[in-house]
Amino acid sequence: MKNTDILVNLLIADIKNKTILEAACGAADFSISASVYSDSVYCIDLDARRLNSKLAANFHFQIMDASQMDYADNTFDTIILYNAFYHIQSQWIKIEPECKRVLKAEGVIYIVGTWKLDVHTIMNVFGDKAKWQNQFLIVEIRK
Repeated sequence: MKNTDILVNLLIADIKNKTILEAACGAADFSISASVYSDSVYCIDLDARRLNSKLAANFHFQIMDASQMDYADNTFDTIILYNAFYHIQSQWIKIEPECKRVLKAEGVIYIVGTWKLDVHTIMNVFGDKAKWQNQFLIVEIRK
């Protein structure tokens, strides 16, 4: 079982039958795993070159800056940043309010790290708000 499948199962309550966004998606491996259970999966990144070609019908990709999203307010049930925080940390002060804007009132943002650079950065920025669950370091931010 892939890491992303394990993570989806861990977060299934916030993924199953939901509309989710993976910001800074890279290859979108998490979104591909989540698309099996989600109503709709939206992915954004500044670069489409790493995007995995195995895309589901309910999968939508756009080249978009996470600090300036084109989505309407209150669009997503769940937002995921999977192994991306190291790359976006310098913009987090702009990305966080933008994620909260597009997140529904009862929604949740998950920042997840497994790579050393992400884990180290997440621990430095979020401290004891970051919790280990299985092999994932997870920060949960509620709107």
